[in-house]
Formats: sequence, C-alpha cells, structure tokens
Amino acid sequence: MRFMVSLIFDEAQMDEVTHEQMEEIATEMNQFNDELRKAGVYVAGEGLAPSGMARTLRWGEAGKPVATDGPFAESKEQLGGFWILECGDLVESGEEARKLHEQQARS
Repeated sequence: MRFMVSLIFDEAQMDEVTHEQMEEIATEMNQFNDELRKAGVYVAGEGLAPSGMARTLRWGEAGKPVATDGPFAESKEQLGGFWILECGDLVESGEEARKLHEQQARS
C-alpha cells in the first residue's frame, strides 16, 4: 500500500538559514532518505522549488485548466516536498510518518 507524506512548512523561515546550515540540512535529509531506502519503504521523494516559482493547475469553467500562483493551501505554509512510501499497512505508514516528522523537527 502506498502513502504520500507531504512536507509542509513556512518557507519564510528559510530566509534566515545560512549556506552552511542548508548544506547540513541537505546532508541530514539525504541520510534520512537512505534510511528509508534501507527499510524498504522509500518509493520516491522530491523537494519542490520555492513557492514564487510554483504554479498550481486546477480545472476551471468549461473544463479548461486555470493556473494559480504557488503550491498554497489556505494557510501561510507551503508544500515544500513529498515522499511516497510503500508500507504494509496504515500502522506502518504512521510510524514512518512519525519518523519524518521527527526528522523535520530536528532540521
């Protein structure tokens, strides 16, 4: 069973991150992704471009797509990336999501 885990955060916090801190975060995320691969649950995952570059397509009137700015939900947070995990059941996916949440809290 596949599950998608979304990375939601306030990208304004990234404005204060130094180049060295960004490299450290990337290293930690790569190590964490390796752990997911070793556990056999990692299917795919990607970080997304900053919201200023993003567009969301929705179906508008007469079945025509309408592009709007950003990957925004109704909040100040943005969709920053995602993981797709292959897990045996909802309990295992919850455990993996907990690990992802803890990893994000450390970053």
